[in-house]
Amino acid sequence: MQALLRHGVAGIAAVAIAAGCAVKTQTSTMEGTLARSATCEDVIVTYASRADVPSDYYEVAFIEAEGNSVYTTDNQLRQEIKKRAAEEGATAVIVNPVSESKVGVKVLGEALGTRSATARATALAIYLPADAERVTLRCGKR
Repeated sequence: MQALLRHGVAGIAAVAIAAGCAVKTQTSTMEGTLARSATCEDVIVTYASRADVPSDYYEVAFIEAEGNSVYTTDNQLRQEIKKRAAEEGATAVIVNPVSESKVGVKVLGEALGTRSATARATALAIYLPADAERVTLRCGKR
């Protein structure tokens, strides 16, 4: 009975930790843009600003990602953004820096169970016509 109880508690703890690791995203397609075929995640190039983009582009979608900053890394947020951008048919993203709750708020919030320890990242998914051949070679016809 004790062994069963221990496994049950361990299972609940694992589910709770996994739930804390989840990254939630919201994607807003740009009004007036044409629907694009999905690309693949590995072709999505990340730029830090509009000035870094080497050629003309079309804005496809605005993507917001957030997760619990205790369990979620910046890389997980960026990977989820790239995944959503690929689903929207983008070839690149212009990513804003990840913002997090202050350390004191993080620790206190988690201790009280308020889920206030949040990391957020936003990005603009873009399509660069100059990338069309590269995307077709890497992702195939879609």
